[in-house]
Amino acid sequence: MSAPSSLSPDISSESASARLASLVRLGGTAEQFWPHYLQAVAQALSARRVLLLVSSVGRPWQARAQWPVRGNDQPGDVDWTLALVAEVRNGQPRLRRNADKQLALVMTPLADATESGAQVLAVVALDIGTETWDESGLLAWAALAEWIPSQWSMNMALSGQAPQSGSSPDASHVASGAVSAIDPAQVTTQSAQDRAQTLHDVMRLAIRLQEEKRFLAMAMAMCNELALRFACERVSLGWVDRHDLKLTAVSHVEHFDPKSQATRSLEAVMDEALAQESVLVYPPEPGTDPVLRAHQAYCEKVGATCITTVPLLHAETVMAVLCLERQAGTLTAAQLWELQLIADAVARWQHTLHDQDRWFGARWWAALNRQAGQIFKPSHTALKLTAITVTVLLALLSLTYWPYRVDASLAIRSQDLLFMPAPFDGYLRKVNVHVGEQVAEGAVLVELDTRDLALEASMAEADLLRHSRDSEKSMAAHQLAEMQIAAARAQQSASRLEMIRYQLENAQVRAPYAGVVIEGDLKKNLGAPVRKGDLLLKLAQTSQAYIELEIDQAYIHDVKVGSRAEFALVGRPQDRFDITVSRIDPAAVNRDGRTFYVARADVDGTFEPHWRPGMGGTAKIDVGLRSPLWIMTQRTVRFLREFFWL
Repeated sequence: MSAPSSLSPDISSESASARLASLVRLGGTAEQFWPHYLQAVAQALSARRVLLLVSSVGRPWQARAQWPVRGNDQPGDVDWTLALVAEVRNGQPRLRRNADKQLALVMTPLADATESGAQVLAVVALDIGTETWDESGLLAWAALAEWIPSQWSMNMALSGQAPQSGSSPDASHVASGAVSAIDPAQVTTQSAQDRAQTLHDVMRLAIRLQEEKRFLAMAMAMCNELALRFACERVSLGWVDRHDLKLTAVSHVEHFDPKSQATRSLEAVMDEALAQESVLVYPPEPGTDPVLRAHQAYCEKVGATCITTVPLLHAETVMAVLCLERQAGTLTAAQLWELQLIADAVARWQHTLHDQDRWFGARWWAALNRQAGQIFKPSHTALKLTAITVTVLLALLSLTYWPYRVDASLAIRSQDLLFMPAPFDGYLRKVNVHVGEQVAEGAVLVELDTRDLALEASMAEADLLRHSRDSEKSMAAHQLAEMQIAAARAQQSASRLEMIRYQLENAQVRAPYAGVVIEGDLKKNLGAPVRKGDLLLKLAQTSQAYIELEIDQAYIHDVKVGSRAEFALVGRPQDRFDITVSRIDPAAVNRDGRTFYVARADVDGTFEPHWRPGMGGTAKIDVGLRSPLWIMTQRTVRFLREFFWL
């Protein structure tokens, strides 16, 4: 048989699906069957390209056929196809989208690869037309399309024409991929023509049911359709929610009493099928011995003749149970097969609608349970260990508490700071100290030149002697006026002499107490004139020094009077000393573009001999216990709150 021709643009997806279903009666070998199958799939899906791949345990995938026959590869087809079939051996159809949002479908007509050497087939359809199909309908269609090779292989076996493989995959393996609980040998009385028509009808029914957008509407529509299709008096659907089955829909009945005795009896029938997870038929066939107590009790109570209960599976779990009540006898094997096929086709979409129709709390709880199930599965061990480690670390960082300390700049200040000015106008004669030098009480620090003062003192003494004699002479001559003038001039000379002697006594600037010279490098100015009141030296008393802290305004609220702290000087950071905050100035200071508060702290102990006023360092002020996570993020959080005004 020749290869199929290219797809005509006027072929609809419905006619293409009918053509696909008709392939079950196609004769010939596997080499003749697969090209027609691939063409029918491409026509139904409006796909750009359809590939048939084959693989087995321990062997890579290989391409055996494609449609169109002379189709060319496009960039990325190979990588995308390999990614699609990477996990195809579980036998479930899959949809994938690539980076360009192109849709592809993978089907596995051969789903059994458990035995060594067993082949697995994969049908890959690339660039599916999304105008005709939605994703849920596409998956249901794919589940039905996977049955076509199985039915074709079974027909060949029943007609005595064993399919020949040649260089193509042997389609006789497909019979092992049937997922129905009904043995295909039981449907031997059904002709290939009838089975093809049945598959086409099932496809149309599945597509029609998947047009429903609400769960209850779809459940009612399915019950009504099944009641009509299988000539049932009543078809009921019970949904399993947390291992409890509740009656959800009854054919041709919009409202029913969920607490009535009839409803409870019907739920007991469904529970019996749920517990056994198998199709139950009452009355049972001869030679079988299933547990049908609830079925028998229900039939005797309501007068039903035959009951068939079919579990609906989703992800290998029973999600619902269908119950069909008939007066015309039990369903045949072919009807049971068709019923299970319909149930498999609509199960996925029905489960999706049920999840979507629940209130948001139930949806969130179900999603949380699914995520928990994924977490506890034995996969992605490294990622889970990383997540657990991060979670434990965050818990430790949030629940434990460490001492939190605020940084502050520090400087040593003197309690008493003495400014030593020049006592009179003169010239620097001698400087005995350097800046930073420790001096004792009474030590001569600076000496002024006294030669001019000594000369002035001699002149003042001479003037005093001369005016004293003039006063005595006028007294002897009884010249009272001249005597008083001479006495006043003598007194003036005496005062001037006393002032000069005072200046001579203070020409040596002495230290009033022990301390450190912190300002006044005068040795380079020897002989320079100085005026009275000019600053010569600054002397700091070391016996009564204190610590001055500069605390940033962002942390001033955490610091209190009495807070304990620890500091280290820049020159000796290895030495730590304890201090206590004793005072905080109420006004802030702006300096060098920053705002801070000045605080005073007392040293817990005695001052070290090597400490000098003006030395700087860093202090750590204890402000209480904080969590490590708060400590690490508090600056970022404060910035974000200020920036976004939170």
